[in-house]
Parts: sequence; C-alpha cells; structure tokens
Amino acid sequence: MIWFLLACTSSDSPPEYVDREVVEQQSDSAAPTLPDIEQSVAEATMTLAEVVSSIETALLTPPRPRDVTDAYIHLMSLGDDECPGDPENIMDQWVYGCDAATGYSYAGVTDWFTEESEDIGDMGTLTGLAGDFWIDTPTGHQLEGGGHAVTVNTPGMWVGEIAGSWAWTGGPEWIASGYSGNLRQEVFDGGFVKFSGAANILGTHIAGHDLVLPDFCPGKAMGGLSLRDPSGGWYRLDFSDCTHCAEMYFEGAPMGEACIDFVPYIDIMKARL
Repeated sequence: MIWFLLACTSSDSPPEYVDREVVEQQSDSAAPTLPDIEQSVAEATMTLAEVVSSIETALLTPPRPRDVTDAYIHLMSLGDDECPGDPENIMDQWVYGCDAATGYSYAGVTDWFTEESEDIGDMGTLTGLAGDFWIDTPTGHQLEGGGHAVTVNTPGMWVGEIAGSWAWTGGPEWIASGYSGNLRQEVFDGGFVKFSGAANILGTHIAGHDLVLPDFCPGKAMGGLSLRDPSGGWYRLDFSDCTHCAEMYFEGAPMGEACIDFVPYIDIMKARL
C-alpha cells in the first residue's frame, strides 16, 4: 500500500522551471509608481533685528504654571456638591460634562496634587495639575487644558514645568490666547536661571537648548536658543564662554552676529523665588 501511495504522488513529467528574474521583473512592473513630490525649502522671512526683537519680547512673558493651577483650584471651589463634587478633581463620571447650580460647567478628567517635600535641606512645596478638561464660567470665560503644569518652590529655588496645550481667557497675556509646548524653567538663587524645552508664547515659537544664564556672568548665556520662522525653518544661536552675542544661523546658513538682552528675563524669573 505504501508503494502504491508513493507511486500516486510521483509524476512522469519533469518539474517546471521558474525563472526568478522574470518573476521579479513582472512584480516590479506591476507595482505602482510613486509620485514625485517637490519639497519647498524654508526661506528666512525675518531680519536679524526682527529675530532678536521676537526673542526678547517672548522672554518678557515667560509662562508661569501657577497661573494655571491657581485659576483651576479657584474655579473648582465655585462648583457645587454634585458638580464637580470634589473640590480638587474632576472625576471620570463628568467626562462628558456637568452643570453646577452656581452656573459653572465642568468636563473631562483631572489629577490635582500638592505636597510638602524636603529638598536641598529646606522644606518646599510641590503644586501640580494634570488632565484633559475644561471649565466654563457664567461670565463667558474658559479654562481649558491638556497636559500638566507643575511648580516646585523651596527657599532659594523655583522650578516650573508646563507641557501640553492650555488656555485661560481670564488669565494673563501669555495664556489668555492659548499656550502650547513643553517648557521647563529653573531659578537657583546665587546660581543660575535655566530655560529648556520649546513653547509657543504669544504666537512666537521659541526653544531653549539647555540655555543657562549663570550668576557669575550676569546677563550672559551658555547653551542654545532657537526661534521658528513663519516659513517653518529655524533660526539658532549658540552661546559659549558666557556671552550675550553669537552667530545666528537659519537652517545652518550664517546670517551674522546677534546680541540678546537677557537681563529683563532674568529679573522676572528671580522675582519668582
């Protein structure tokens, strides 16, 4: 029986030869051709002076996470026992929104946190908010956020981080028209001020590449700073050896030397200590 089955599976005709090269050519010819895409090259639309002015103006209104968290905890206190119910958090039962008897409306999910912590030998406070939510007021203002805003305060140190998208129409200028980014700012008394990350501040897209402003060379910088051109390209300055002037580049092409006045920004940040 075994021999019979083997005989049934055999064939008197030789195996068919397959030309792999022909098959591959046929497969290639069957594949659709990709369209040619012309990429427009970013072109600088700002002068050196305009870039410097935009950077200095943006640094005059540095984002402050407490503007978000203070507004949030105040607005949460204006609800009622059912909506939002909890004075600190919007629970997931209100993902689609609720209306308080006071006229305030709440929607989304939030996580509020605050604690005392010991840092560098001194007692400090950490205050933060994370979530995706909005709160409407009876007067037509809205606080809307998606991300996190955190502040750490200790004697001689201030650290603020704000990431995501935020808008508070009843707040200060930097957030009234909307903010987006991931920015961390640090101040150490007798040490330095630091700006790192990127943010859209009043329509100006600015990025700090570990930009440090040391106290031992007042008004001067180490690290990098970039500004986005409306065309999509980036201007960049890299400061070294404690200077406030550096060669400016646009997408790698040199434009000339530019000098930034960092003193107003340093003063604003040190006032947060």
